[in-house]
Amino acid sequence: MLFFFALSCLAAATFGSVVLYQRGERRRLDDGGDPRLLLAARKGDDGAPDIADSTSSSRPPMRVGEPTLENLLPGDIVDDGEADWVVAGVLRYREERDEWRLYTLDGGARRRLLEVRRRGGGVVAAFVEPGAGLPSGQLMHGLTFAGRSYQLDLRGDARVAVDGDGFGRASGTLAYARYEAGGALLLVEDEGPTRRAYVGECVPETSLSFMSGELNRQT
Repeated sequence: MLFFFALSCLAAATFGSVVLYQRGERRRLDDGGDPRLLLAARKGDDGAPDIADSTSSSRPPMRVGEPTLENLLPGDIVDDGEADWVVAGVLRYREERDEWRLYTLDGGARRRLLEVRRRGGGVVAAFVEPGAGLPSGQLMHGLTFAGRSYQLDLRGDARVAVDGDGFGRASGTLAYARYEAGGALLLVEDEGPTRRAYVGECVPETSLSFMSGELNRQT
């Protein structure tokens, strides 16, 4: 008789310990305990997490609205009236509150660059390509390049972030100078000991049309 009574007391004590442990764990979870335990507590009977936990952070960037000169993403299409170009990468420049972009475009047999920035209350676009015979020495307010006289438009230091194919470029900081000659454009960049130049012509914004890439379309 005493043996059965002892067994009953032991079972009651064990059950009470389990209840107290469960209460303690629930209180610890409610107070912001181990996130792994929080995730486990939110799983269903089959061990699968809630829908909120299955959201992937690797989802490609999405755009609000239609593509424009200032919000193109890798995979978008640029039509200049003669050919279609796929945006292979985006170089985002930033200097204090000023921002502009250099898109790398892939046309299959040919690649080119499209510079886009705001000037005089509007958007200015220019197709540019790497220039040969880089200007050397200290850059002045005016210079002659490839037989053409350019005047300084802007100069400064900028941070560059690269998304996708950067045309051999990487994110970092650089010094830049932007020159104009009528509708012609000359961009000179100094990144450490490396100097590069891009030369090209401005194009009317209305001469370009855009189509969203498959991965950039809203569903």
